[in-house]
Amino acid sequence: MRIIGVVANRQKDNDYVHTKMIIEKLQDKGFETVVPRDVYGGIDMPVRVSDSIYEEADFIICIGGDGTFLKVARQAYVFQKPVLGINKGTVGFLAEVEINDIDEAIDRLSGGNYRIEPRMVLTARVFRGGEKVYEDIAINDVVVSRASLSRIVNLEVSFDDQYVDSFPGDGIIVSTPTGSTGYTLSAGGPIIQPDMRLMIISPICPHSLYSRSFIASETRTVKITISHKGELSAMLTLDGQEGFRLSLGDEVCVGTAEKDVLFASVTGHNFYDLLRTKIRTR
Repeated sequence: MRIIGVVANRQKDNDYVHTKMIIEKLQDKGFETVVPRDVYGGIDMPVRVSDSIYEEADFIICIGGDGTFLKVARQAYVFQKPVLGINKGTVGFLAEVEINDIDEAIDRLSGGNYRIEPRMVLTARVFRGGEKVYEDIAINDVVVSRASLSRIVNLEVSFDDQYVDSFPGDGIIVSTPTGSTGYTLSAGGPIIQPDMRLMIISPICPHSLYSRSFIASETRTVKITISHKGELSAMLTLDGQEGFRLSLGDEVCVGTAEKDVLFASVTGHNFYDLLRTKIRTR
C-alpha cells in the first residue's frame, strides 16, 4: 500500500485545514497521495489530482462526518478499496479517528498496524409490473418511507415470499449491523455488533400497538410491497444518499450483496466502548 487517496468534505473541514495536514504527514511517511479535483482546487500542495481516485489509490482516507464516510465508502466499494474515516462530524460511528489522534493513526498506517474489517452490504431492487426498474447498494440501510408529509403509507413485508405482516405508518427500515447505530437506532431497533451478518427490519412510527423489529438471516430476501391501502406513493432511500420514487404496487426486494465493503481500523477500539462514548456525549 503506497498510494493513498484523500477525500474531504470542505463544509466539515473548513479551508481543508486538517486535509492539508493529513496529506503533509502522509507524504512525510513516504506515501504517494492523490486527491479528487474538488479537493485539489482548495489546497496549494504538491499532490497528484485524479478523476478516478477510487480506481488508482490502494487505500482511501476520508475527512468528514458519517454522511461523508458513507458517500465515499459507496464509491470505494465498487473497486473494493478500504476506507479509513477521520471524524469531522457530530457523532462519528463510522469515521473512527478523531482529530487529536491523526498523528498516531498515520504512524500506525505507516507501520502496517491496521486491520481491514469486511462489512455486510445490502442490495435493493425495485420491481414494477414484474420488471426490474432500479437497483443499488446500501452500506447502512434501505428505507421505504411515505412520500407526503401527512399521510400513512401501508407496507406489506415478506421474507422469501412468506408473508410477515402489514405495517401502516411512516415506513420500514432494512438495516445492516453497521447501520444499527443509525436510523434504525432512532426507530427503536436493536444495536448489533457490526461484524455480524444479518438484516434488521424496523417499522418507522407504525400506526399500531405492535411495533417490534425483526431479525432476518443474510440468506433471506426481504420484500416490501406498496399496498393499495393508504398512501399512493413512497420513496426508497439508500444510506440517506440515493433516492428513487416508488409507485403503488411496486416491490422492493432487499438481500445481501455478493461483496462486502472494506472498512479500515487503526484504533482497535472495543465496539461497546465506542458506543458508550458516542451515545453519552451527544
